[in-house]
Amino acid sequence: MKKRLFAVCAVAGLVLSLAVAALAHDEKSETKPGEKVERSLAVNAEAIVTLCVASGTLKVRGWEKSEIRVRSIDATQIDFRRIDKTKDPSRPPSRIDVMVLNKSTGTNPKFDCQAIADVDMEVPAGATVQVQTRDGDIVVAGVAGVYAGSQNGDITIERATKLVEAGSVGGSISLKDSSGRINLSSAGGGVDAINIRAASDDDTFDVGTVSGDIQLVRVSNPKVTAKSVNGTLTMSGPLAKSGSYGFTNMTGDIILAMPNDASFQLNAKVSDKHNIVSEFNLKYLSNATPPPPPAKIKPKTPEAKGKTPAPASGPVIEPIVVQKPLPSPYVLRRVSAVCGSGDASISIASFGGTVRLKKI
Repeated sequence: MKKRLFAVCAVAGLVLSLAVAALAHDEKSETKPGEKVERSLAVNAEAIVTLCVASGTLKVRGWEKSEIRVRSIDATQIDFRRIDKTKDPSRPPSRIDVMVLNKSTGTNPKFDCQAIADVDMEVPAGATVQVQTRDGDIVVAGVAGVYAGSQNGDITIERATKLVEAGSVGGSISLKDSSGRINLSSAGGGVDAINIRAASDDDTFDVGTVSGDIQLVRVSNPKVTAKSVNGTLTMSGPLAKSGSYGFTNMTGDIILAMPNDASFQLNAKVSDKHNIVSEFNLKYLSNATPPPPPAKIKPKTPEAKGKTPAPASGPVIEPIVVQKPLPSPYVLRRVSAVCGSGDASISIASFGGTVRLKKI
């Protein structure tokens, strides 16, 4: 908070001093407050680019140039740090760290990732970006790979072609028109994924939330896993041929909307207080509830015959044993069924919600 207040108050009183204090070796960084700082660098077409700030919105866009361009109206300095190991330093870097500094950090590179600034960046379309902000939104479009993290902000990703790993503590995640290996997680927001496909046969799709809804539309990766603690889990679209699907929900509903000709084998564990509602013709293979644990057998009291008489001096008081009551078992119904020829495999664990299989 002190850094934020300092950054705001310094604008009025230190305009001239900030302009003079900028580094002389970078002419583009010698700017007055309110002016845009911009820097460019030629890089490898498949470079790995890292960018992080303490607070601010990060926007990254892929383009056809083998070049990075970074712009910010809040920064006083932007530097590039080459972190790849190469024997030929004249070659364009394949790993580059973008350092953003502003009034809250001064010009000390040790304060990398501590800037309070909104940043726009263009990178080669074949690049992989690693972007992080503790307090702000992240928007990425048109790159090969994305690693994105925000503590308190939304993450929006479009047209990634190889992989996506994104996590937010207090925000939502939206992924569209992308392919490759996918891993999405949110603690306090929902996750939407639309038009997702595999780039190779090994590309998995994993998504999890703590208190948000999950909505998957036309996700065609061969292996899909979705888990939610407290939210509705919805998947809509055709199933991948021989696909494997796993859905787990603690307290919310699970809704699967599939084409009329969907073919799958269903293995489900459902709370005895909730149902499986299906619009499909299911051939049930089993529907068994595990038996309750066996009752504890009380030991027989020895017969009076042959029992040693109590001494005449007074009554004999036997110790009283208080046994802990056994917790009531959490009863789950196990259901196995087949629809059609059972091409895909669907596993469901629902502990506090209804399972709905709908036709689209």
